[in-house]
Amino acid sequence: CHSRTEIITHRSMSKGSKNGVALHPLVVMNIADQFTLSTIQSGAEQETLGVVLGTAVDGIAHITDCIELSYEKQNSTAKLFFEEFEEDFKLHKQAYPYNKVLGWYCTGEKIESLHKNIHQSVMTWYGTRKSESGTEGLLFLMMNPQAKVTDEKLPIAMYNEKLEETEYQIKADPAETVAVVHCSQEATDAKKGSKLVNHFKEVHRGLTMMRERLNVIHDYVVECKKKKIPRDMETLRKIKGICNRLPTMQTEQLHKEFQSEHNDALLITYLASITKESGRLSSIMQNFNTIHGNTGRGGFMNRYDD
Repeated sequence: CHSRTEIITHRSMSKGSKNGVALHPLVVMNIADQFTLSTIQSGAEQETLGVVLGTAVDGIAHITDCIELSYEKQNSTAKLFFEEFEEDFKLHKQAYPYNKVLGWYCTGEKIESLHKNIHQSVMTWYGTRKSESGTEGLLFLMMNPQAKVTDEKLPIAMYNEKLEETEYQIKADPAETVAVVHCSQEATDAKKGSKLVNHFKEVHRGLTMMRERLNVIHDYVVECKKKKIPRDMETLRKIKGICNRLPTMQTEQLHKEFQSEHNDALLITYLASITKESGRLSSIMQNFNTIHGNTGRGGFMNRYDD
């Protein structure tokens, strides 16, 4: 996760690749979250499968989202439930009409026979929907959940249609960076929230103290002007020196920049609220499914459909 917009290129790939791949960090966080939830529900580590979505711009495939794909393991292969994915994808298209299918993903340490068989099944399905596909060839993303912080390489490998490792980049736009930075910060205290929230609290305290001191200066100048207190020329010269340090700025420009900063702050607050409430909702649904013994896909809703 990066404090500014960056592009990091993973270099342990095959050379001569004509088309590039840009992987956005929210996709990685989404896959990690799906893996964690499935592991908690089943009580053991479970491989997570899904379809990666995004757009292709100037020959570069931008992977911006993903949708989980239900499956049933059968020895060295797996039965994939594409019908359920199609329903989720239709809802996704209503919010993101330009996103298309770029490939699929899976959690694991290395490619095995199971992954090769699944890849063939996905390729067959992918070939039936070329009009809604974003790339000429199918992409395969594998994330290693067993990776350690001390590992030199990123725990993500990208493969082309022939299962050859290919080049990719980690890329984030400014708005996405704000969300990822906030979500990835570890909580130091349940009441205080993330480190990012604590940072803004410190900034707020500093601004509050500065405002109090400015009010003291303002009141002193007003009292001097009304001749209620004697003027101290040395103090007034220091106040003038402070005022001279302020940049010359038009009121309209100042208003626009302030409004922009204010909107960014509201966006951070909104994203934090969504993240917090999503966590609460997920916890409630997990408890409900655990109590009623239904931890399968859509268990919470299926009970009411019956």
